[in-house]
Amino acid sequence: MQGAEGQFALEGWDIKGFPEDDKPTEDEDQAAAIWMEADEAATTACCAGWPEDKVPHHQVMELINVPRTKLQAEAIPDTWPARKQLYPDVVKRLEVTAGPDRQIDFDIAFVLGWVPERPTLDRVEPLSEDGDRIPFFTSDLAQVEKMARKALKDWTIEINQDPCDAHVFDPATSDDGDELRMAAWRDFDGSLHMEKPPANPAIALTLAMMRGQSMHFE
Repeated sequence: MQGAEGQFALEGWDIKGFPEDDKPTEDEDQAAAIWMEADEAATTACCAGWPEDKVPHHQVMELINVPRTKLQAEAIPDTWPARKQLYPDVVKRLEVTAGPDRQIDFDIAFVLGWVPERPTLDRVEPLSEDGDRIPFFTSDLAQVEKMARKALKDWTIEINQDPCDAHVFDPATSDDGDELRMAAWRDFDGSLHMEKPPANPAIALTLAMMRGQSMHFE
């Protein structure tokens, strides 16, 4: 568990561009080193006796809940009431946050049903149901834009940098098709959703997408 937390801290520092004021602690650095040694040892053990060309060179060791049987999965309580209640709070926090916020990232994943329970920062970061890391909704514009373009293949996505804003719409829709037009800050009729624009473009696009999900949480 400590190794996984250390590796998470190291990866987060990498993603942020190795800022001097946010280095992993010495304990986290040592734990990450142990995790990477264990990763290499696991591959060596699993692939013992294999032909050299069959041994993977880009394996990833993950910390998972074992075992998660079918019965255990079915025993997980219905999260819809909690997700529905949390949704407007997540949107409001996206509107006022001053910058990247990993807890908001976690809450978005929970609200959208990507993880079975609400993650918190004091625990090892969970993976999505598909085994992927929770996206950086509030900091990684490229990642959010990639998800948006995959989900809305024929839609138009407009992202403004100064001030930060985002518009997502189906170009084939009429002006009264509000459910097919989403804006982060300045709406299509010129009105404002909130007093100030979002803190960064990633938050702007995430916010526009979350507004498009609102009909599902009413």
